[in-house]
Amino acid sequence: MRAIKLHFTDKIYLDKLLVDKDFNQEINYLNPKRTTDVDLILFDPIPQHNYLDTEIVILSIFSRAVKKDFFADTASNIEFLSPFVNTQKGGLHHNGHHIMDSTDIQTAEIITTVFK
Repeated sequence: MRAIKLHFTDKIYLDKLLVDKDFNQEINYLNPKRTTDVDLILFDPIPQHNYLDTEIVILSIFSRAVKKDFFADTASNIEFLSPFVNTQKGGLHHNGHHIMDSTDIQTAEIITTVFK
């Protein structure tokens, strides 16, 4: 499973998203783990996904929820920080206001061995 850590610019975003029952049902399969007030780690259960695809899927889910919960009355949509094809998107913003300012993506599988 590939891990991706999302870093929010303010805990209010993560706090409100994580109490939204519909949103929680949508991300439950990603086994979310909150590690700090502003960091959330999710796990893509499909190992064949390219790491950039994993990021786009996760950020798309979050952008819909952020738009609904925080910016429903605005005409502007939530956008990726980096709109360029085949590059890491890096986070989300709305009208220049950063909501998520970084994404850390696990790009290789970590294999551990336990010695007895």
